[in-house]
Amino acid sequence: GSMIVQAEAVADYLRETRKLKVGVLNLTMFRPFPGDLLGRVLRGKKGVVVLERTDQPLAEDLPLMREVRATLMKCVENGMAAAQGQQDAPYADYAVYAATDMPRLYSGCYRLGSRDLQPEGLIGAVENMLPDGSQRKFFYLSIDFARDPLNPKDEVHQQDLADKYPHIRALGVRGSENPNLLPKGAITVRMHSVGGWGAITTGKNLAMTLFELLGWDIKANPKYGSEKKGQPTTYYLSAAPEPIRINCEYVYVDVVLSPDPAVFGHSNPLSGLKKGGFFIIQSNLGKETWASFPLWAQKFIVDNEIRVFYLDAFQIAREEAGAAELQLRMQGIAFQGAFFAASPTMKNAGLT
Repeated sequence: GSMIVQAEAVADYLRETRKLKVGVLNLTMFRPFPGDLLGRVLRGKKGVVVLERTDQPLAEDLPLMREVRATLMKCVENGMAAAQGQQDAPYADYAVYAATDMPRLYSGCYRLGSRDLQPEGLIGAVENMLPDGSQRKFFYLSIDFARDPLNPKDEVHQQDLADKYPHIRALGVRGSENPNLLPKGAITVRMHSVGGWGAITTGKNLAMTLFELLGWDIKANPKYGSEKKGQPTTYYLSAAPEPIRINCEYVYVDVVLSPDPAVFGHSNPLSGLKKGGFFIIQSNLGKETWASFPLWAQKFIVDNEIRVFYLDAFQIAREEAGAAELQLRMQGIAFQGAFFAASPTMKNAGLT
């Protein structure tokens, strides 16, 4: 489902950079289960990892893994019957497995609680199967079940968890790297705002404008919880001259827009911003805007040659909007203009 296109991008990356013979199988039908096709495809593979976006504690296997295991055991039974000289296979439509045809099976769980799945997690699922990997039979992708304690109370909680579940650390699998799998020439944008300020509309308008100007492939999505109104929200957008195959939050960002002037109070808007990237923030402080940034942010900006721009989009909206209810939307339009004025998008695309 939601993971397949990204998994294909990771498989291509591993084949190219590590020469690993890894592929992706997409199951689009669960009932009737396509066991007759599956058995033929998986015959002779060294390892097969089945990833599922669900968990069933105390069950023998997760739902999809149960079906895969049952399918392959039918193929094994066909092989046993052939070895005993039987003319007719018990399961006529299924493959016939010799002892060496049965792959090793691994079961992985991902995106529980709507957690983000980076390419790193999928790389970890493959690395786990390798001869020098952990070869854990069941695991959760990119979840740290134990962490460094934040305070004494948390330390007691962490110790209690370790005492009751001694092997809990081994349940989490992470990959050794998290590569940037965006297409060459892509531009990535992250927006930090507050629920109810029109950030989603601004992001939608920016996506539509980029598509109309460039004709590029666009992928965009907001991130917020059920408490959206008045709370921090984040919006992700990417545009590229070829299909975008990653389906996760962007950790390699070209431009950050922050209509929220208080963003440093609750988030790190500079996280993942590339060296030489662009940071555009709402401010009515004029030249004092820089002094309002935390020292760690100033250091990161200087060290990474980030170009900083500010605008008072609220004031622009008050001056330009014909009605009060249009001011929030007008603020977003001002930020869209700032994106094109500051970023290299127009120059790179040859636009006036």
